[in-house]
Amino acid sequence: MSGILGSAMFSKLIILTILLFPGSTVMLDRIAAVVNDEVITYTDIDKAISFFPFFRTGGESEEAYYARILDDLIAYKAVYLEYRDDFTLAEEDYEEVQTPIIAKLGSLDRLVNFLKKYDMEWPDFKEFITEKVLYEKVLKEKFHIQVDIAFTEIETFYTGEYLPLQVSLGLKPMTLIEMTPLIEKHLSKTRSEAQLSTWINELKAGFKIENKLR
Repeated sequence: MSGILGSAMFSKLIILTILLFPGSTVMLDRIAAVVNDEVITYTDIDKAISFFPFFRTGGESEEAYYARILDDLIAYKAVYLEYRDDFTLAEEDYEEVQTPIIAKLGSLDRLVNFLKKYDMEWPDFKEFITEKVLYEKVLKEKFHIQVDIAFTEIETFYTGEYLPLQVSLGLKPMTLIEMTPLIEKHLSKTRSEAQLSTWINELKAGFKIENKLR
């Protein structure tokens, strides 16, 4: 499925449109979430899946995938509402978000052509990605994570997680010295993501959020 409106939901919206507006080409949308008075629609989720470098993980259900994307969009909006008056976005800030999008779609020309799917022009596209652009800038300039991993933690992970896994797979384990950089990187990434999640959740707690997918 290319997006959330590529499913049976898309057909239901078309049917509803025809019933309410015979002969009309207007497409109705559905609200997926509300952050204070700001609305996130099903089409916004569909656009995010199309544009941003989101990928469905193995074993992840369709419902869980859409819920995860919506959670990210809610975080983008909360950060935007909190910090939009504190940061000025420059063209290079937009380029940092646009570059992965262009890479995902293959080229700038393909992106421009793809915008037609949503009846969007370039200014509409820039407006859509603005919340993510500000989110990334705030994280880079305001949210600095300093994670120090003790060697004892690396040893604990090696003996408690890595070795048992290798044994269960029938593989020869690497030595502790060989695995130290990889384990340290893994633990640092895991702890950074946990701290970021805590910060985002604390920020979102200051907003009235209604998630209609839950």
